[in-house]
Amino acid sequence: MAIAPPAAPATMQASFARTAACPCGSLKRYKHCCGKPVDDATAKALRIAETALHQAWLYRESGDADKAAGQLACLDSDRLDSLLIARVAGELYLEMHMLEPASRLLKRALDLGDGNPFTASAYADCRYLIDRLAAWQTAGCTIAATLDRINARAATRGNTDPLHVHIVCKLDTIGGTERRALNLYRSLSPRAQVTLWSTEPLMAQYRDEFPARQIGPTDAPTGGTLVLVGTYFACGNWLETNTFDRVVVCHNMAEQNASLSERLRQIEANPSRPRVDLTFPSRLFKETLGLPGQVEYSSVDLELFRRTRPMRTDRDRLTVGRHGRAHRLKFHPNDPAFFRTLIARGHQVRILGGSMIASAFEHDRGTLPDLLDVGAEPGKDFLENLDVFVYRKHPGLFETGGTAITEAMAMELPVVIFPELCGVAELIEHGRNGFLVHNEADAIDVIERLAADPALRERVGRAARATIVEVMQAQEPAVTAYYLK
Repeated sequence: MAIAPPAAPATMQASFARTAACPCGSLKRYKHCCGKPVDDATAKALRIAETALHQAWLYRESGDADKAAGQLACLDSDRLDSLLIARVAGELYLEMHMLEPASRLLKRALDLGDGNPFTASAYADCRYLIDRLAAWQTAGCTIAATLDRINARAATRGNTDPLHVHIVCKLDTIGGTERRALNLYRSLSPRAQVTLWSTEPLMAQYRDEFPARQIGPTDAPTGGTLVLVGTYFACGNWLETNTFDRVVVCHNMAEQNASLSERLRQIEANPSRPRVDLTFPSRLFKETLGLPGQVEYSSVDLELFRRTRPMRTDRDRLTVGRHGRAHRLKFHPNDPAFFRTLIARGHQVRILGGSMIASAFEHDRGTLPDLLDVGAEPGKDFLENLDVFVYRKHPGLFETGGTAITEAMAMELPVVIFPELCGVAELIEHGRNGFLVHNEADAIDVIERLAADPALRERVGRAARATIVEVMQAQEPAVTAYYLK
């Protein structure tokens, strides 16, 4: 596929205009600050660095992180004298989650006197990402201590209303957390009195299908067992004042450790002194945090996500794609370039929730991927029109579960997964019920094997569904007992 390089963003063009204000924030003209005259050798090195940075910016804009990084590789953070170039290059590296060079360049910008608070913030973010495993483990220790304190004083309480369960989530969008809440409602409601609550106005499709209530000033959960599916949404004073026997928190994001601690603070202030238990969407996430609780893979509606027509086996050019939340962290910085490679090999690429990366293809010529808005098609129908499901997310995201992956497996799709920090990958046995790949070359090799071998697609797809059916059937009684005990 041919790509017409886009023009550099206006801010990038202006940053090297010698009579313009210097982008470093000094309020001087560029030529009197970061662009001040230097000797010929230094000026040549500066021009090379500026050109490399400009090309890297363009590649980043088109979603080709590998080529962007190749351009930036010529920058030597120890010898770079332009704080502007050091800052912008460091931020580009950080956006692509290339943390070590990002850290060196941002530190260089600070050492050169960059007083821009955003530079200091970017450097702090970079250092956090480098050290985040230790931060997660420290957060786990703090959360575990709080749980012990809460449950020690709740140990003598008896359940007075064990069969009334309140499920609370923020049901105003489509995503894995929301589907987890809805599937939990489906599972528990035939066995107990269950009320589904949303902290925000419901999406129309949820409102039409589920008897959910919106939490308001005079209407909030009380009594029995409270289930918080996620902690990213705010809970009002009702969490501190209403009576509960037990609270179950479905903790599903490392980035929500702080909000989990805040919910526990609210629960600890509740005079009814409920017991608190946790669930996790994968063993990987539970073990990373070192917290007690039950592993509960997000339930899949096996009747809905069931193939209704045979897989297509009459062609070797595949429809490859995925569905999911339209969020930048759901995409790898090099995904657009990867999709171009698949298209160049004759495959079709369709992404439900892919409008997030549409700008990367604005200047492409030729066949484009089909990038759909979230909700443009029902998830089941979308998956039934794929031949292969491929999933890779931003390396900065800990995909603690992966509902989209389990739904694709239930639809008998062979899944090709980049497993780094992806919880559901622990259910996949490479070559039997899916494929685990660690780079684009391996992913392309697997997809080409699947294209050439329809029987392999069918065999792996059937094994994928069998795995999800087995997991769901095995965990259903345990889940029911856990919430209704």
